[in-house]
Amino acid sequence: VYLRGTVAPELLRKVKERLSKIRIDVVLESGYIQPFLDAKPLSLFSGVGYTERPDTLCAKVAEGRIGLIVDGTPYALIVPYLFNEHFQSLDDYAHRPYYATFIRWLKYAAFFFSIFLPGFYVAIGSFHPELLPATLLNSLIVSEETTPFPLMFEALVIFFIYEIMREAGLRMPQSVGHAVSIVGALVIGDAAVSAGIIGTPMVIVVAVTAISSFVVPTLYEPITILRFAFILIGGMFGIFGISAAFFAVAANLCAVNPLGIPATTPATPFSLYSMRDVLFRWGWKTLAQEDLRVQGLTGSDISTQGGKNNADKAT
Repeated sequence: VYLRGTVAPELLRKVKERLSKIRIDVVLESGYIQPFLDAKPLSLFSGVGYTERPDTLCAKVAEGRIGLIVDGTPYALIVPYLFNEHFQSLDDYAHRPYYATFIRWLKYAAFFFSIFLPGFYVAIGSFHPELLPATLLNSLIVSEETTPFPLMFEALVIFFIYEIMREAGLRMPQSVGHAVSIVGALVIGDAAVSAGIIGTPMVIVVAVTAISSFVVPTLYEPITILRFAFILIGGMFGIFGISAAFFAVAANLCAVNPLGIPATTPATPFSLYSMRDVLFRWGWKTLAQEDLRVQGLTGSDISTQGGKNNADKAT
């Protein structure tokens, strides 16, 4: 699905070329063809988005993107898809700018909480206890005195149990799944703390992390893998290891270049004018001054027809 006169011919040609190379007898879900559209299959992040909202798909198509709809599935794929769009929703543009900006910052904070909070807690408790306030450090020492396992092992075990309960809740009938998840979390959490297997602060960290991971549901898969990775790195190398791993993940994200458009644009390559709809959501009087075309974003290798692209106008 594309809008003639808006989509870049080169972008359309690339998508059709990749679709023509797919050799699958049966396509039962749109996710079957997503790997064939990704330029970096080894990256944790994808340059292909998905949505089940028709208005979202129409908004993306109006920006020069291409949608792919598979018969019988409720999700439509969107290419190319930028990383910052995981933190945007169509409802943001119906709210007042100040509230939409607040919600957007809230989503970014929840994303970083869900990835880094358990790893930082394990790293600080294991290698850098001097960074904690005295009162909090005393509480941590008291809770950990009664537990037989190190912090890293505690975090890995409880997050593994959490993922088991989540999968059980998803696969069971809806009427039973919620009860299993809630009761399982309460019973197992309380029993583990009462038995002295897991400390109370760890349960709080897990609860905050689990709730934060659902704020950006389209990034749940990389969030889950990165959470376990940062727990291991924080437990073995401390904050230095977490910092080094963060730069490695950032480099991996910057390498994602779906169909010639950097996934991290306009943050990198940086464009101040295009940032009006990334960390902040400006009002419609400003956003409506110029139509957005995905091929005109900063760093795009997609050629445009006629005149300069939006990025050139902005600079």
